[in-house]
Amino acid sequence: MPEIEALFGRLSARESLRGELLRLRGSLAGAADGLPEAELRGGLEALPPEAIEAELARLALEAEEQAERGQVIFADRDRAERRRAELEGGTGAELALAERKAAEADLQAAARSWAVLRLAGLMLGQAVARHRAGQQDPLLARAGALFCAMTGGGFSGLAQTYDEADTPRLAGQRAGGGLVQIEGMSEGTRDQLYLALRLAYLEDYAGRAEPAPFIGDDLFSTFDEVRTGHGLDALAAIGERVQPILFTHHRHVADIARDRLGAAVDVVAL
Repeated sequence: MPEIEALFGRLSARESLRGELLRLRGSLAGAADGLPEAELRGGLEALPPEAIEAELARLALEAEEQAERGQVIFADRDRAERRRAELEGGTGAELALAERKAAEADLQAAARSWAVLRLAGLMLGQAVARHRAGQQDPLLARAGALFCAMTGGGFSGLAQTYDEADTPRLAGQRAGGGLVQIEGMSEGTRDQLYLALRLAYLEDYAGRAEPAPFIGDDLFSTFDEVRTGHGLDALAAIGERVQPILFTHHRHVADIARDRLGAAVDVVAL
């Protein structure tokens, strides 16, 4: 029965969400260093977003300084190893042995400091990545959902990456894993991405102000029939907030709209 199938689908979705919640709580417990979840939530609520951003910037700068110190320590370690090799090959066994032990002690201290700095840098990098992932713009998330629908699930959404200069860049998240930069996409996929961004912005604007209709003229000129169908689905998805109006010179676009949307679309021949 349809009611039982719908109920089963909702129960399955709830179990999936419950499993994801348990997984995320486990990740939080692993990164919290023994602190209770309630204490972490209280600390986040008491800390303004500006303070979090400032602290992350300070930690990133500190990580860079630690990386530089690690390079210096590594260079000192290399010099100590060369010095030990020279002492082992020289004369004066007692003096060489004493200097060798001193060099080994310095080497161990340098290696320990380098390991601590390296671990601290990795922890800081993970903290920054988790914060950025949790601060995703709702507009970007909605555009990612529309992009997923437009690509027929080929992409699961959009992600924001950062280059070496910490400049944000937009990328597509592959359904099977991995990111694709905009310059690595085909022309048709880029057009799908730009359309998803436009529709997400219009939908967001309609939620804050008087909604304006969206008028498109042959939007799907670079799309094949499959992509055209997905694009029409995306236009229908924003129909509750924005009135999409599409002009086209191609009869097959109207035929696809009738087949996919049925009574939900009005086709007017001019």
